[in-house]
Amino acid sequence: MDNVTENEKRTIGQKFLEFKRVGMISYGKYLVDQLEYSSKSKIRTAYVNYIKDQIEMNNRGIDEVDKKLNSKH
Repeated sequence: MDNVTENEKRTIGQKFLEFKRVGMISYGKYLVDQLEYSSKSKIRTAYVNYIKDQIEMNNRGIDEVDKKLNSKH
């Protein structure tokens, strides 16, 4: 590991960000499904609010990863 070049570090970092982005997109789809399911019941209003907050947080995270990916090109 001592012989890792800067180019290899950048490549690994790039792949990690791409992997992270794919995971966050999948999580976002899951949250949207949960929101649709939970919106059908009045007793789940607190959970609906929690999901909405999580969707906003996830979208901000995706935007941050996108900025990092775009700045490295």
